[in-house]
Amino acid sequence: MKFCTSCGNELREGVKFCPSCGKPSQAETVEQPKSQPPVAPPPPPPVYQAPPPVYQAPPPVYQAPPQQSYNEPVYGNAKTSNLIQRVINILIKPKEEWHVVASEKPDATKLIVGYALILAAIPAIASFIKFGVIGVTFWGYTSRSIATGIQYGIVQLISAVLGAYLLAWVIDLLAPSFDSKKDFGRSLQLAVYSSTPQWVAGILLIFGTGISMLILVIGLYAIYLLAVGMPVLKNTPKEKVVGYVVVVIIALIIISFVMALIIGGIVGLFFGAKMAGFGGM
Repeated sequence: MKFCTSCGNELREGVKFCPSCGKPSQAETVEQPKSQPPVAPPPPPPVYQAPPPVYQAPPPVYQAPPQQSYNEPVYGNAKTSNLIQRVINILIKPKEEWHVVASEKPDATKLIVGYALILAAIPAIASFIKFGVIGVTFWGYTSRSIATGIQYGIVQLISAVLGAYLLAWVIDLLAPSFDSKKDFGRSLQLAVYSSTPQWVAGILLIFGTGISMLILVIGLYAIYLLAVGMPVLKNTPKEKVVGYVVVVIIALIIISFVMALIIGGIVGLFFGAKMAGFGGM
């Protein structure tokens, strides 16, 4: 496309004079600028996006350790007492000591061999000394015999240990009737440790049968220990403790009476046969 150099009018092809101003057509060709491709609009500014949240565990909330439940005891929470400590504590401060016992896992061997046999030996040895060494005086005549002392000592030892075991059996047998936990291990702990006063007081047998009433009074303290320990070891409701103890004692008296007759008869027959054999020689 050509344009007049004087007025800028557009000139047709082949025209020698500008039809507008009459000037000779000394035109120059002006190229129409090529159309530029459309410029894309600038991208919108980036929208800020927060990074995805990183999960963080909530800070731990302190929770106090659960209190010990005697339905499901946790063993080993309390320091285990040795033999002498156990005897002293069960006699002087039974309420605290029963809780120590409750923290210990019941062990029948330890209870019978490591505790009951040792303490039951006290009345057994006292009986032997009384009937075998010191002697018993009737109407001014003193009778003593090593064989008799051994016989009474054995009866005392067997009766004491077997009595504790039977007490545990009766306690456990009657437990459901008094809304208590049926657990022979706990029953054995209760029976063995509550028998402590009677075994310790057995040393008084050296002074003979005249002191039996004092031993009986001391035995009442064993009943108190039994009553204090039942709610701790057997989960016995407080309102049922007295009835539970009474029924247990009645059942135990009947069983013990029959047991003493049987043991005494067996031991008596054994030593009677031995003495007859010595006499024949």
